[in-house]
Amino acid sequence: MKKLILITLIFVAFSSCSNMESDAQKACELIAETAELMPEVIQLGLKSSFGDEESKKEAYKKLSKVKSKMESMALELAIINKKYDEDEFQAYLLDNCETAKNLKEIGEAFGDSLENN
Repeated sequence: MKKLILITLIFVAFSSCSNMESDAQKACELIAETAELMPEVIQLGLKSSFGDEESKKEAYKKLSKVKSKMESMALELAIINKKYDEDEFQAYLLDNCETAKNLKEIGEAFGDSLENN
């Protein structure tokens, strides 16, 4: 009986790691896709504010679609994040997701530049 419990615990531990790994991979893909969409969001935001009315409307429609997609991805990320301890999952992401690591470095550099000015 003890062996059965031990084997079950080992199986659960390994499947949990596997789930975190696949969830982290999905999170990394979502983070990368979000980062890729940011320049488009900025460009469409500017186009929806300046120019003739027709181009503003068209840019606003596209911007709404992109924002909706990003909100959906953010919700998906939030669902993944809720499954795990926040610090543990962030550490795993930073070790295994280049995009997350790059965004963290950019955020820290931006924060440092704000503090120095």
